[in-house]
Amino acid sequence: MSSIEGGRSDPDGRADPLHDLRTFVDELEAWLVTGPATLDAARAPIPSFAERVEVMSRLMADLHDAGWARYGWPESLGGLGGTIVHRAAMWDALARRGVAGMALFEHLEVLAPTLVALGPRDFVVRALPAFLSGRELWAQGFSEPEAGSDLASLRTRAVAADGGFIVNGRKIWTSWARYATWCLLLTRTGTPESRHRGLTALIVDLRSRGVEVTTIVQANGTDELAEVVFDDVFVPADRIVGQLDGGWAVAMHILSSERGTFAWFRHCFLYQHLREHLDHGDAGNDFGLGGALLDLVAVTATSHDGLRSHEAGVPLGPRATFTKLLLCAAEQAVNDWILDADADLAVGVQDAATAMRRQEYLFSRIVTVYGGSQQMQLETIAKQALGLP
Repeated sequence: MSSIEGGRSDPDGRADPLHDLRTFVDELEAWLVTGPATLDAARAPIPSFAERVEVMSRLMADLHDAGWARYGWPESLGGLGGTIVHRAAMWDALARRGVAGMALFEHLEVLAPTLVALGPRDFVVRALPAFLSGRELWAQGFSEPEAGSDLASLRTRAVAADGGFIVNGRKIWTSWARYATWCLLLTRTGTPESRHRGLTALIVDLRSRGVEVTTIVQANGTDELAEVVFDDVFVPADRIVGQLDGGWAVAMHILSSERGTFAWFRHCFLYQHLREHLDHGDAGNDFGLGGALLDLVAVTATSHDGLRSHEAGVPLGPRATFTKLLLCAAEQAVNDWILDADADLAVGVQDAATAMRRQEYLFSRIVTVYGGSQQMQLETIAKQALGLP
């Protein structure tokens, strides 16, 4: 935690959690020592993704009610003030206490920053506290069957209607749609030829008439992804994120978080996964362990820089791409070492702990695809960072 500590005191010299991060961490740690039963539940291996969502939602409710989950978010939107480093410190502390991961609350660091920056104010005032407390969850509707890597070619269409829009189309690989109340949906409001200039981001209630969610079970056995069909779904006019036909800027804002600052939150749990397996490690594979640690340290450095840039309001731009690539390498290196250290992961009895480790390993195989493929990230670096043709 020392890598993100710091801050300032109030003018009278009194340190408080809002202005002094060390105080925030100390008081949070003290609360966690005598923490709620929901913390103990979240530390247990839970192979069922549905059960994991329920457990994490209850933990988030307790964190919200105690105030911890409200730090780092604007007071005007139901938060307690502070910056992204408060949120980073909270999840780091939870990882060190043995919580296995963020489950679908990853979207708090992927979607919520964009909602705060660009979302309709009256809606976000109501929706953000519900998200922070785990009462209402979110999905991200970007990819389509014929528009995955080429997001600018998406076809899900939103047509202006009396009081809003009528949406028709289909999304695939929609994260956590089965569990979500709301979907931040990227739609086409311009012509197909307008490509990225004719996209609009809308907030869609997944309980609406005409929405059909079909879960997709992944190779690791979880159903965090889904296909979502929109058939004449009405969306009120006040649910635009950003500007009409300004959806590309919204998508880039989201991807800056997903590819950049989110790496900090994810890598906290990867450190914990390594610690939990040190006793299983083979002394002859110190090279594998050392490589995984070096990869994680690289993520620590770059994602910490991303946190501070976000805190200062400086866009990450192409720098987020480097962090995304480093996180992919670290995720796979950690899980490769864990597999080498624990042969039961591949062929052993499916107790809950083994099942969870197996899920993590299989998930690590796809990290070079989600949020933009590794090839796309390399192309971004070549063109935008190195200036290559």
